[in-house]
Amino acid sequence: MASILLVDDDKTFLNGLKMFFDMENIQVSTTTTVSTAKVLLDTEDISLVCTDWELPDGTGLDVLAYARKNDIPVVFLTGHDEDSYQEQATAQGAMQYYIKGQFDYSKLIAKIITFMR
Repeated sequence: MASILLVDDDKTFLNGLKMFFDMENIQVSTTTTVSTAKVLLDTEDISLVCTDWELPDGTGLDVLAYARKNDIPVVFLTGHDEDSYQEQATAQGAMQYYIKGQFDYSKLIAKIITFMR
């Protein structure tokens, strides 16, 4: 079964977002680091990645580059609201860029489900 990989160093945010996907019966894997994200991308059937920008051992761009090697779509969920971050992420292949605290969870989940199809 395909699943979503959530990558964020904020465990509270990570667990909250996972709860919303669980309510939709979507399988979710979570991690707080780039290195573990790479392992999960290599070992699990991941359909889509949602990543934060700032991570303890790198950035979301590292996750994006690794996921894109296998044509796995990536969505950013980050606190960085400067245009330069969004432009950089989308230029490198991110499907979408959401700013934490500025999106509706139910709409986000619906959009991500659409991306997975």
